Amino acid sequence: MNDLVPPSGLPVRRDLPAGRHEARRAHLMSELSAPRRSFRSRAYRRRVVFGGLAAGGLAAGVAVAVVVPAGSGHRAPALVNVGATEVLTRASRAAAARPDLRPRPDQFLYVESRVYQRPGPDPKVEPGQAGVRRAWQSIDGRRAGLVRGSGVSGVGGGAGSWLCTGSEALRRREIAAIRKGRDLRVDLAHPPTGCRDEPARLSGMPTGVEGMRRWLYERSRGSNPPDVQAFVTVGDSIRERYVEPRTLSLLFAAAARVPGVTVTRGVTDMVGRKGVAVGQTWQGVRHELVFDARTYAYLGEREVVDLRSTWRPAGASPSPSPSGRVGALGEHGALVYASAEVRVAVTDRAGQLPR
Repeated sequence: MNDLVPPSGLPVRRDLPAGRHEARRAHLMSELSAPRRSFRSRAYRRRVVFGGLAAGGLAAGVAVAVVVPAGSGHRAPALVNVGATEVLTRASRAAAARPDLRPRPDQFLYVESRVYQRPGPDPKVEPGQAGVRRAWQSIDGRRAGLVRGSGVSGVGGGAGSWLCTGSEALRRREIAAIRKGRDLRVDLAHPPTGCRDEPARLSGMPTGVEGMRRWLYERSRGSNPPDVQAFVTVGDSIRERYVEPRTLSLLFAAAARVPGVTVTRGVTDMVGRKGVAVGQTWQGVRHELVFDARTYAYLGEREVVDLRSTWRPAGASPSPSPSGRVGALGEHGALVYASAEVRVAVTDRAGQLPR
């Protein structure tokens, strides 16, 4: 039930789906009269992945709870699952033992992942099979990054797509390509310049667990209730970013203090690794961080339809019962999104494969 490995034998689609060129043209034309927005936001980059067909289920752990201080801005105590606390504590220890890659500011973080995203309701978007995502992120944010994928169509497929916000030269090249109905050519010998992106290296973080917990609440950006957004921020902070072992250890330790987090056992990720997940459900979707079942090393993340959770975060407004949204969300246990990190390394150039 928790097997996320996609079925074999599915056709590989490499061309853009119907309507893709028209949508891209309309989007870029609208930007001619508006300030350019960064398409490297963490939420966007998680969604622009290479999809597949798979299903996942939920196997909740024993719900033993203890009272801990509630999130920022809440006075009442909250309940935290002891099983989830144990998993995250072990994950924190495993993170602290990771080797430090010590990247230079002029280098790139290389992350290779196996990913899946369930197709949305747009009938023009056709489903594809699970694919590979390779991303090169600039360590200091001043150099053009790159994303490439195989397995389905979409951003980053084929030759890839540049990741570079703030470059007027790149913007003009994008507009010219769209007007001609073509994809922007990725020339590794002549990357865009003038990039002003978020650095791939996470820095300036708190040095204690309680300080990190406060950081998760204070730096969260989103419309979810505070406890939900704090847990989401954990995944957003480490997705395709370089986090030093000590900081990663503190992030997982702080996540153990976020209310509403429980355990999912018997998980198999996109590459067949056995894992255990900790997650939190809000509005019928459970967001999970997946760890190796034996070593507790971080493996990736996933989102699964959860129509049985009764947890309600502090400060949340009443919402319709998730069980009434089956048509929109899918069946209980259906996989919405999954990403399994296969390799993390440092390279000197975008597009360069690590040794």
